[in-house]
Amino acid sequence: MRKLFRLLGFLLVPALIVGGAYGYYWYQVKSSADRMVEAAAPYAKITYARVVAGLDGSAGIAGVQVTPVGSKDAVEVGSVLFQAPDPLFYLDAEKTLREGNWPEHMGLSISGLEMNLDADYLAQWEAMGQSFAVPQQGTGFEALACGDVQRFDLATTRAMKYQRLSMDMLVAMDFMPRTQSLRLRSDVSVADMAQSSFYVDLSLASQVLSIGSLVQAQPSLERVSLDYSDLGYNARRNRFCAQRGGYAPNEYAQRHSDLVQSELKQLGWSVPDLLVKAYADLQQPRAILQLAVEPPPGFGAQSVATISSPEELLDLLNIRVSVNGVNQDLSGIDWSLDQAETVAANGTGAEALPGEAVQAEVLSTEELPVELLAPQTQAAGVVEKRAPQEDLVVELEQSRPEPEQVAVIIDPDVVQVMPGIVVKARAAEKTFKPTSVQQVNGYAGQKVKLRTYFGRRIEGTLVRVAEGNLEVEQRLSRGVAVFPIAADKVAELLVWR
Repeated sequence: MRKLFRLLGFLLVPALIVGGAYGYYWYQVKSSADRMVEAAAPYAKITYARVVAGLDGSAGIAGVQVTPVGSKDAVEVGSVLFQAPDPLFYLDAEKTLREGNWPEHMGLSISGLEMNLDADYLAQWEAMGQSFAVPQQGTGFEALACGDVQRFDLATTRAMKYQRLSMDMLVAMDFMPRTQSLRLRSDVSVADMAQSSFYVDLSLASQVLSIGSLVQAQPSLERVSLDYSDLGYNARRNRFCAQRGGYAPNEYAQRHSDLVQSELKQLGWSVPDLLVKAYADLQQPRAILQLAVEPPPGFGAQSVATISSPEELLDLLNIRVSVNGVNQDLSGIDWSLDQAETVAANGTGAEALPGEAVQAEVLSTEELPVELLAPQTQAAGVVEKRAPQEDLVVELEQSRPEPEQVAVIIDPDVVQVMPGIVVKARAAEKTFKPTSVQQVNGYAGQKVKLRTYFGRRIEGTLVRVAEGNLEVEQRLSRGVAVFPIAADKVAELLVWR
């Protein structure tokens, strides 16, 4: 009997040690979860059903409900788990992360996130987003050929018969000391909609992973890859938009693609037919998009500074795109805008608006600075004098100068109608006038209207032009906001003057 007790004691002691260690591990996970719940209290009420402490290094909470402050509806989450190489990491996890000494593997997974599209918090978030968003006019690119729909917003999603969204997410980091390689990974899957996987591989000059080593090692980019698969969204959207537009569902993708191509052409972009077809194919049910970037070894932040054109960037990054298994040739894309077509399509520059005439005062070439005259006019020495009492007014029709007659004009209100004759708009009451982006510096404090090459329309007061950006102030329902717009992205600019 004594031997039996000794044997039992020999077996129980390790079991008690292991049980105690696991109990401490479970307690550490619960304590961390409770601290996060307490920290989130000003923004949301979080409850959970149980603590998860797996022996594989996964730890977190399950049966989670998140109720935003001021809301009656909750976001339901199956589980929120942090992933580490082993349970020992959690014995002092917060100190380890705070000191910047990261394990070779870390991940955060959120499974079974459920949102009801009729929930009050979604309506609140949408209203808040609209109050801060820049007002947009016209139909967005995504809604072209979709009948009277202008934006794909929450209401449109509900109209497509989506009642709930069920989502799984994973964000992970893997470090391989032997190859000095770091992989960042993001996976998102929305049931009956789509799924995507995004990877970034970096090369480090260090076998230790920490914040300090990342800063000092100057990581270089090895590879970027994106995989996107449609899981049912395209079919629903095609049926919905075809019904709104009054045509068959199988016609929507091509109609939408044709309208997008037309809009891009008006903005000055020339897209090859192959990519137009690929874009139409991407709108089909169960479409798959694959993108890979594999630059040469050593490509880092310093390499970006040497790139001078989109074509050079494409060559350097070695970008490959595949739609539904068909490789796309990006070499045929002309990334430079056709400014002539853009001006003709939008009526910008010195041309008159359709249906309007320009009242102009004829000036002699002696009355204008030399730099306002066309080079051929200066070379010919043509000068037309006018008596002071003359007040000749001419009507200018809207027409684009022939290439050999293009005048070098700095003042947007001055145009040359023929060699030796320059007209300047007569002073009139203020209105929104087309203005060159290069000349907008002198109009700070004036009201402006602008449209970007991507169709975004903005109206407000020009605050200043700095570092290549136009800073425009807009008054919103909740106050005043200043939006920076890159000058090289402005397709049309009107100034109140």
